Amino acid sequence: MTYAVVVSADDGPGLAGRLDLEADSLAFSDGSRLRYADLRDIYLERRSAGPPALVLQSCSGDHMRIASLEGLGALHELAEELVEARGKKA
Repeated sequence: MTYAVVVSADDGPGLAGRLDLEADSLAFSDGSRLRYADLRDIYLERRSAGPPALVLQSCSGDHMRIASLEGLGALHELAEELVEARGKKA
């Protein structure tokens, strides 16, 4: 699956791009990857400023906020897909 998103790492500036769900990782349009096994926590967040976002916390403690350019429904779908993928054994 592919999603149009805005990604920000550790509260940095948001960058628009593409996110692909692969068999064992998330692949971002800048070429970076995040393995599902490296995710400690996944949750939805609403802030007073900005759109709702899916927050991914890595095992190393880094945070990544992902906002969907396709709407809230796509964000919830992405959250469900990640929770399911994280639970699968590779």
